[in-house]
Amino acid sequence: MAGTGRFHYLDGLRAVAIGSVLGVHWLVWYVPFFHGGVIGVDIFFVLSGFIITTVLWRSSSTRTLAGEWLHFVRRRVVRLYPALVGLVVGATVLYAVVPHSGLSATEVTQRGLMVLGQATSIWGAVQEGSLLVPALEPFGHTWSLAVEWYFYLAWPLLLLAVRRRGWTAQRTAHLSVVIAACCYAGSLVLPPFWFYFGPSARFAEILAGCALALYLLARPNDAAPLRMPPVLPAAALVAVVLYVLLAPASHGPYRWIGVPLAVTATLVIICAGYAASGGPVRTLLSHPLLTAIGRVSYSLYLWHTVPVLALEDVPSVPKPLLGVLAVGMVAALTVGSYSLLERPFLRGRSDVLSPRRTPTSSVPRPREVSTEKPPVSRTKETPGP
Repeated sequence: MAGTGRFHYLDGLRAVAIGSVLGVHWLVWYVPFFHGGVIGVDIFFVLSGFIITTVLWRSSSTRTLAGEWLHFVRRRVVRLYPALVGLVVGATVLYAVVPHSGLSATEVTQRGLMVLGQATSIWGAVQEGSLLVPALEPFGHTWSLAVEWYFYLAWPLLLLAVRRRGWTAQRTAHLSVVIAACCYAGSLVLPPFWFYFGPSARFAEILAGCALALYLLARPNDAAPLRMPPVLPAAALVAVVLYVLLAPASHGPYRWIGVPLAVTATLVIICAGYAASGGPVRTLLSHPLLTAIGRVSYSLYLWHTVPVLALEDVPSVPKPLLGVLAVGMVAALTVGSYSLLERPFLRGRSDVLSPRRTPTSSVPRPREVSTEKPPVSRTKETPGP
């Protein structure tokens, strides 16, 4: 939001998330740190649930329930798939021209087509319980997009249905918390592979973001601004950084410490962006450098491993030089993907992430009881994780 830093702030939080992912995927081979960077994906999931639920709850339409759901799915496809298709095409070309890349262009294309299936790619990649990265290389990291698709094929239907039945945002938030707690508790008995890559624990994280969005939406327009001691978001951000840097590589601490820490810290940091006094964390996460990284985080996530994997076995070239070349290619491909395949498909929409809703005339929701009104100022749609 112009002048307030709130939307810049959320972009800054995306930068923290993608920075954590880059740490675990790029640096753990060279330094004994950054194993905790896996929680970057958890941050993305919580943030995605917060944004998508806010958008859906504040939407206003005369469509049927099925029509609203199809409209939402179409928007997500238009928003996410151009860059994803660009990834598959670009990776095929890259592997075709890089000598000794380890995979043929045909193999990359076949795996890319599986990735474009999204909702089936995560299961198609499972091979006797082994890690799915080898089965999907160089697209193994797209498993997280597939998990999101599972969630967003179901959650909008439930959310829009209860809203039409007159449920309040607060009541729906309670439901979200209960489902999230059940998903997380049920996931704790799963083996490490299924806990990490399966949808149940991830649904819990997304639902935590959904619940926060609904609790904030339940606040009346004339409610006093949120109050939060600046030390609280600062402690949350420090805890995230320390975990990213110092967490061990073993899976045990992740499910018992990493996931609860990532979810709780992300919720606190999001709330700090909506508090009356922003404090140093909001100032930091609204910094132009962090917000710029956050804006391109989707394309950066798509491309951050592909050149690295393609160049890792090129002979007669020093490894440090290959590393520099790979990082340079990631940067160039990220900028190109964002400029050509993301920005043209960003559509102007109501300022739904504003902490206040400005009363205005609008088309009433079908069978809607709530008096919440959509705002009138404009901004750009933001991507999911």
